[in-house]
Amino acid sequence: MGKLIIVAGVPGAGKSTVLTEAWKRSEKDLKYTIISFGTEMLNLCQAAELVKNRDAMRNLSPDLQEELQWRATKQIAERPENTLLDTHCAIKTGSGSYLPGLTPRMLERLSPKAIILVDAHEAEIRGRRKLDKSRPLRTIESYEDISEHKVINRAYAAAFSARSGCLLRIIQNNTGEFDKAVDEFVETLKYIAQASSGATA
Repeated sequence: MGKLIIVAGVPGAGKSTVLTEAWKRSEKDLKYTIISFGTEMLNLCQAAELVKNRDAMRNLSPDLQEELQWRATKQIAERPENTLLDTHCAIKTGSGSYLPGLTPRMLERLSPKAIILVDAHEAEIRGRRKLDKSRPLRTIESYEDISEHKVINRAYAAAFSARSGCLLRIIQNNTGEFDKAVDEFVETLKYIAQASSGATA
């Protein structure tokens, strides 16, 4: 497989929006493909008639979620192109507990070059969730719940980085900082490309 970069963030941080714009600005030179881990999981779930929509996946049993994660991981790892993997570090279940978005064997199989964590202030995240009409079943959490999720997310991201020995970059995406966030994302992609070139020179 080519180089793989994990892009994560709590729902509402603007992860996918920043990712898409950074890809547009760098695709000509760096040639990455965007893959949504959630979409890969959803396709597997729907093929097995387990769920009807994305939000229902978090209510599946932990064992079943882990098995589906592994199946999706193997599919992604078999792809030959450079990949920006849109995913989550921490998955909040229907019970309010958390599951890691990546397990040790998933990290080993994916062998990421970097983890880019897109973040934002709690008020920004809560406001964006309220405005997201594409996810009507999404729970609108309190500031305290969002803050907790952010802390867990960063802890998992640091653990994943340490486990895989890859770069970790945290990018803030608050109101008025979108272009700065995209620039930082692109800079990180360029740094990884240069580092990889240097390693193989």
